[in-house]
Amino acid sequence: MKMQQRDYRSSSFLLPLCLIIILPAPFLSLPAQAAGPYTDSAHGNASYGVKRSVAPLGNYSQGNCAHCHEQHASIDGAEPAPYSGDNSASPFALFADNFNPSATFTPYQQNDNFCFYCHTNVDYLQSSGITNYNRDYAATFGGYTTDSPLGIFEAFNQHSYHNLSDIQDFSQTNFSSFFTATSNPCTACHNPHIARRNKENKKDPSYTAISKPSDHANLWGNDASERMLAATSNKYMAPYFYEATNTYEPDATLTHDGSLTPDYNAFCTDCHNTTNTISSTTLGRNLIKISWYTEGGDSTTAGDKHGKNSATGSSERIMPYGTDNGWVLSCLDCHEPHGSPSSFLIRREVNGSYTTAAVHTKATSPTATSNIKLLCAKCHNSDWEYVHHLSPDATFNQFKCGSCHGQNGTAGFIIPCEDCHSHGKYVTDIDDPSLSRRTF
Repeated sequence: MKMQQRDYRSSSFLLPLCLIIILPAPFLSLPAQAAGPYTDSAHGNASYGVKRSVAPLGNYSQGNCAHCHEQHASIDGAEPAPYSGDNSASPFALFADNFNPSATFTPYQQNDNFCFYCHTNVDYLQSSGITNYNRDYAATFGGYTTDSPLGIFEAFNQHSYHNLSDIQDFSQTNFSSFFTATSNPCTACHNPHIARRNKENKKDPSYTAISKPSDHANLWGNDASERMLAATSNKYMAPYFYEATNTYEPDATLTHDGSLTPDYNAFCTDCHNTTNTISSTTLGRNLIKISWYTEGGDSTTAGDKHGKNSATGSSERIMPYGTDNGWVLSCLDCHEPHGSPSSFLIRREVNGSYTTAAVHTKATSPTATSNIKLLCAKCHNSDWEYVHHLSPDATFNQFKCGSCHGQNGTAGFIIPCEDCHSHGKYVTDIDDPSLSRRTF
């Protein structure tokens, strides 16, 4: 048998030491004992952890390592082939290939990613499936009830998504301390051996499922210092829960200060910051660099105003943000982490209402897009003429239409919000070209 050299540095589905020990069958059926982080994790839990629905695995207890790792390459051939095209063993002794690097674009197939075999709503290998715990962020923490995808596999197969091939390329270069050429892209954000079931325990942040790429060995958000309340010096206001005024994410209670919400900004800016250049295969360009923590400076050096840089004037905000300045948003207040039917991974619901003109009829629609204007209107006054021409914060002359709307422009020609309002954007003053203003 041809043996493949493996790199065991990565905890991206490492071959656990327990697999090296050959035990008689009776010992394999013993319930998992208290053994540290793995048995506390979502995968290692003795009640709802990994349990592959393949007949020969019946002697393995729930959460046993062998449900993902096969110490002898195959269990009666009753599962996806545990080898690559050259018939060598799968890296990390997994029962199927970790990731298909040829899967550059969607639609992804289930065998493109090892995680998709269980984290899906159809054709799953997890015994009894994963019910209601793999819905998107808007549904799980925002209360959206209509058409959320029911699995991670389905979430990625939408109009916009985190491209897994891009993640693999970026992580291999930037997080080589644990990420290898054969690692799974999902492990860039999740450590499968310690990730917990936060979606079932929204009131307990210690059940976080994420690990910062730069700190892969530890959970992120399980400590009070790693939550939005601490990170923003109490300048974070959680959005409203869906159709429930005066209750807030993530659990529809009166708590709105971010004390239950991980600091997603620090988590996301491990990659999306002002330093890293991230190449996007799907977009055919480098992603825009995000300045979420920079304060002060002129229009070209100040950070995003939805970050720690204080908002300009009133900016005509609606509740729960009101007229107070200086609020800092969380990345996941607007974006989904896996995929979305809208452009830019925009959530289906933000601050208590839809971000699309009509309710989606299919959670996995590959073509649906949202109107970015509707997203802005979830937190800002939607009377755009008033906001841009008449409000105390307005700076645009209402009678110089052509300056912004084109030489033949009229008030009826609407400019897409993202033309002026998106990460890193600022506009030049019409009357004084030497002046510019940050607009996001």
